[in-house]
Amino acid sequence: MRVIYLHPEEWTGRLGREVHVLSTCVALAESGIDVTLVTAGGESELHGHLLDVADAAELPGLHPVALSRTLGPLQSTSIFSRDFSHWLQTQKPFDLAVITQLKAGPLLTQERIPYVYEAHEIYTQATEGHSRQRAMHKLEGQVLNGAALHVATSAPLAVALTTWFGLSREFSIVPSGGRSPLGESISTADGPFVYCGAIGDGSELTGLIQAAQDTKLPLKIVGGTEEEWDLVARKLDVGGIEWQPRVHLHEIPEALSCARAGLIPTNAAAPLLEYSCPMKFFEYARCGLPILTTPLAALQSLDIGPWCTEIPSSSRFAWKEALKGFRYERAQADAARAWAGEHTWARRAELMKHVFGC
Repeated sequence: MRVIYLHPEEWTGRLGREVHVLSTCVALAESGIDVTLVTAGGESELHGHLLDVADAAELPGLHPVALSRTLGPLQSTSIFSRDFSHWLQTQKPFDLAVITQLKAGPLLTQERIPYVYEAHEIYTQATEGHSRQRAMHKLEGQVLNGAALHVATSAPLAVALTTWFGLSREFSIVPSGGRSPLGESISTADGPFVYCGAIGDGSELTGLIQAAQDTKLPLKIVGGTEEEWDLVARKLDVGGIEWQPRVHLHEIPEALSCARAGLIPTNAAAPLLEYSCPMKFFEYARCGLPILTTPLAALQSLDIGPWCTEIPSSSRFAWKEALKGFRYERAQADAARAWAGEHTWARRAELMKHVFGC
């Protein structure tokens, strides 16, 4: 089977969604599917990211292609559409396409290539302004109704999309995945609590940082740039908190080594985050870190165990109580690592192949 993953955005090599797409493509290729990943630029970043995600520099079944969406100073989807159409004329026919972005749907409909729409969120929900939301609702509905097959990364998301758009076709639930677990758990009882991920302006970390200061418990933050961390430090008291800049994917275990537990302070009320399960969840688990997380709807589609504790909110008080009440158990750390072994990218590829009819 020949499958095309269409990602009509420039590849940055820094986004969680890119890790998800590229890791799924790699796993499908390793399972015997012929996969072509087409992006709208970012060729060097794409190939560099492939080295970070895959075990080998070259994978016979995976073909990354970076087309252009630029003409002089202009960047637009119409430019990419033209180049994509010309490129397709040089290729053997594809059996199926997979997309996660709405703008990819019309491109495939125009080329008469059936596609699987893989939903991670509800785009309309995150759009502000009545007229823009109405236009987004129309596009999202068209893309959903035009899809040959529907995939959602969690059951709550599938229910919400079905309700929002009155869909009659069922979703296949295919959660995200992670890398294979380490040979042994690297967490320790007296290490720091650790957050690994984007830090932005620090707003999502506010309650967590304040709770660490209140309890005097050790906290390590891995992510962002020096400029971003300086911005956080200007807003909050970060004295005594260990900070390390963003690391490459293969360096994450070293950054998490000897941590006590992995933390996820996601504000699930944010529209684009309501149904997401961040990549850090799988990274923590594969390293054998128990997890403390704010409520995530996506966890309802994952058979998590007592090694993962949900706290009621991302508030200072909730995090303070969670940090004070946490008790490290080696058995739970090992259980998290065992769970990660059942939720790998390879397992995700098998579920996607079932969706494809392979």
